[in-house]
Amino acid sequence: MSFKPRSYRDKVIWITGASSGIGAALASAFAAREATLVLSARRWDRLEAVRTACAHAERHRILPLDLTEAAAIPTAADLVLSQQGRVDILVNNGGITQRSLVKHTQMELDRCIMETNYFGAVALTKAVLPSMLVLSCVGNR
Repeated sequence: MSFKPRSYRDKVIWITGASSGIGAALASAFAAREATLVLSARRWDRLEAVRTACAHAERHRILPLDLTEAAAIPTAADLVLSQQGRVDILVNNGGITQRSLVKHTQMELDRCIMETNYFGAVALTKAVLPSMLVLSCVGNR
């Protein structure tokens, strides 16, 4: 039995945390399978490096985004939807970590981690989900 990788041709995939690590690896893998990518993270320069390293770099877009800035998330989603027409797959990969003992971590940092890793992902999902549900309903007819 042989495995044939799935093609993502004509799929728009938005990846947060795309500037390094798992996000950058996912960008490369999806680009190799012909997806159109929207790459988000806080640092434009790192996003640009990831975009240019991807196959078909010209079809991918960069949108710097700080997931702790709740007010910016609906605006970012509107921009992506207006430019790309849709989001087929949203990869909520953006996040931060703190390597310290709980007893040494200030509550302010715990709140920042939750804002980024949880509330940022929830807010972005809620911002694009209505368009994804419409596409899903249309696709199932």
